[in-house]
Amino acid sequence: MKKLVFGILFSLCCFAGSVSAQIMTNPAQWYINNQIYSTRVFNGVVANSMLRKGNRQARQNQSRQTNQSKKPTVDFTAFRATPNNSLPRLLAGNSQNARETEQILDAFVNLYRQTAQKDGFPANDLAYAFEYFVVNNYQIYHDLFDLPAEKDPRMRRAIDGFERIQIASEKRLLQISITQEREIYNQFREVLAANPEIQKMTDAQKQEASELLAIMFGVNFAGYMKGINDGDDKLTEQSRQLAKEGLEKLLGASISRIRITDGGLEIP
Repeated sequence: MKKLVFGILFSLCCFAGSVSAQIMTNPAQWYINNQIYSTRVFNGVVANSMLRKGNRQARQNQSRQTNQSKKPTVDFTAFRATPNNSLPRLLAGNSQNARETEQILDAFVNLYRQTAQKDGFPANDLAYAFEYFVVNNYQIYHDLFDLPAEKDPRMRRAIDGFERIQIASEKRLLQISITQEREIYNQFREVLAANPEIQKMTDAQKQEASELLAIMFGVNFAGYMKGINDGDDKLTEQSRQLAKEGLEKLLGASISRIRITDGGLEIP
């Protein structure tokens, strides 16, 4: 999603001006103000789940049982979306700048949908929304997005040209491939579909949860990129810490244990 994300979010930062100040320059406060919505998603659905490395055999056993079953499989993570985004207007509220704020939040959801289409994922799927949120916040926390060398937090740590080459090589090895993303998407499809709370969700609830994850990433990434472009290390670090907080809350594990490999998402 790299070039698509950067182009749209850079335009958003320029367009939004003072309207987006609270959202993009103080994402922590925005998170707090909208905490009621996050509890609908970050409720332990994934924590202690079969994503954990030690439960891989359980996942394999469940997959075999599912394949052997003669009953039709219900796609519990997919949903039928309404023609218009449902959450941006609700989050924007009735403030003086509500319409402008709604447009910004709409753009974050539309970016999510465009990215899904570009990468070959179904946007109307809660499993993809989880994958999108996890993968991209993982990249924020570990500074894995492609950036100009003079602005890249990793590259700026280099003391000479040799170390810069070494850091660039290490970064390429850590960056997440589309194949790894597909593994994670399939993991979330299994884990979420097996959860009774997910099975009870309506199409409207799944759409709202997906839009929330898209918006929360968009807000945080906009703050991250604003920090990068303005040379504001404090804002960049704040965004990294929010990415860490979101990942730990969703996955129920410390950031030091969360790994993305060719096997997908692993939490030993």
